[in-house]
This record gives sequence, structure tokens and C-alpha cells, in this order.
Amino acid sequence: MAKTTKKTTKTSKLAFTANLKTPALVRKGFRAYVGVFGAAYEAALPRYEKAVKTATKNYDDYAARGEKLETVATTYAKDTGKNVTDFAKARFEKRSAQLRSFVPLMKENTAKGRVVELEAEIAKLNKKIATSAKLATKKATKTVTKPVTTVTKKTTKAA
Repeated sequence: MAKTTKKTTKTSKLAFTANLKTPALVRKGFRAYVGVFGAAYEAALPRYEKAVKTATKNYDDYAARGEKLETVATTYAKDTGKNVTDFAKARFEKRSAQLRSFVPLMKENTAKGRVVELEAEIAKLNKKIATSAKLATKKATKTVTKPVTTVTKKTTKAA
């Protein structure tokens, strides 16, 4: 037990001394942070002043450049819709062709052949219906109709 107590006191002394240095380190880091921004401001200020002076002199040039950029941007924006549509359509066609090559049931020839096959099946079924209708009419003419007799019962009520 005595050994553990000594170790804890030594570590607590080290932590305490480190805590005393922490505020000074934080202040120094903050000063460096502010110093970096001050240096960046001083470096950018002459460039800004130069840009302001040339901007007032070359205003018409900048306006002309802006007009050119505006026309280029509007034509690009108008063409973009068409280009995207064309690109999407071409990609769709390419993917569809790839899919058709992998899945034989989706080929156009197979689909047309299936339509012809189904039409032939419908014709066969129509013939069966027609023959069964003819047989039904023949049976109806062969059967003799018997007269129907009705039996009525008299019921009396007991009073």
C-alpha cells in the first residue's frame, strides 16, 4: 500500500505543475493565432489598394469582359439542357442495347414472334368456341321439350 501512495503523489505533483504552465501556453498560442491574421492583413492590404485604384481606371474594360462572360454563360446554359438530353438519350440507348444482348426475351424479333404465336393460339381458341357452339345448337334441336305439368295442393286452415 505504501508504494502505491507514493506513486500517486508523484503523478499528482507532475499534473499540478503541468496545469500551472497551461494558461501561459494558451495565451502564447492565442497571440500566435492573432499574429498570423495580422500578417495576412498587412500582406493583403497593398494588393487590395492597388486593385481598387485599377478598378476605377479600368471600369469600362471590366464591364465589357462581364458582358462577354454573360453571353457565353447564357448560351452555355441554353445548350446545356439539349446536351444533357442528348447524352442521356444516347446512354439509355447504349444500356438498352446491352441489356437486350444479355436477355434474349427482350429482342424485338422474339417479341414479334411471340405476338404471331399468340395470334395463332387465339385463332385456335376461336375455332373451338365456334365448334362447341354448333354442337350446343344441334343438341338443343334434338332434345324434345316435354310439357310441364303443375301440381297444386289445396291447403286448408284449421279454425
